[in-house]
Amino acid sequence: MKSDITAQHIEDAIDKGEMVLHYQPLSNLTSGEITGLEALVRWHSPKLGQVDTAHFIKILEHSDISLIAKFHRWVTITAFEQILTWQEVGISLTVYLNFSARYLQERDCLNLIKSLVQDYKISPSWFGIEVTESHSIQDMKAIQFVLTNLHSMGIMISLDDFCTSYCSLEYLSDLPAHTIKIDRSFTQGLTCDNFQRQNSINIIVESIIEMAFKLGIEVVAEGVETLKQLEKVTFLGFDSYQGYLLCPPVPVELITQMILRERSRRDSYTSSSESMWQAIAA
Repeated sequence: MKSDITAQHIEDAIDKGEMVLHYQPLSNLTSGEITGLEALVRWHSPKLGQVDTAHFIKILEHSDISLIAKFHRWVTITAFEQILTWQEVGISLTVYLNFSARYLQERDCLNLIKSLVQDYKISPSWFGIEVTESHSIQDMKAIQFVLTNLHSMGIMISLDDFCTSYCSLEYLSDLPAHTIKIDRSFTQGLTCDNFQRQNSINIIVESIIEMAFKLGIEVVAEGVETLKQLEKVTFLGFDSYQGYLLCPPVPVELITQMILRERSRRDSYTSSSESMWQAIAA
């Protein structure tokens, strides 16, 4: 089935509304609060069935830039509309979108985001862009220009899958970033059975966290799936984490319920704590 997918299928799916966004939360390791959401595209085709996201994104990356632009416009508008819906029920969280490195090298990308932020009256801090380490970054000056302008607008910039490319440090020095996300392979390596590998990854991750702290950049652990991994990333000093242990990517209805339940629980806890201290003071 994978070989049957074409760029035309992707364009048709956008036009027919076959794609949706699922959301996966990020949680602060100190407070336990949900601090942001990553939006991930899911595509269920009536003809092709459930289409593997990584596969069709790879096809999209090698398509004409006009289709890439059309896809990003749909993703951004869909996310902005959901941000506004959440605002109506008091949910204010940064939503991160994965943007193609090819598209981030185009001035059209900057113009698209600027115009949509104005049209939807979205606070830039509610929106973030995840830049995946990619060999498709061929024009570093072009992507620097786009990201620097977005950064100056207040849009959050995150370097995704950090450590998976030989040019990780180059990206960190050349691209503006609020956050780096340590790739899941490193997160899982922190507790692997191979002691030598585990020790090496520990040293590497500790160095990255120390460096990020000095640069004023937050560090997120991706792919946390076990309590042992959670304990490890907490001990090492990560700021936040993301992964199936917390919650897999889920439809908007489920993530909304999860956020509202968490907020209700925290409000109830705060209220009971205040009552206790008032009783003691009395």
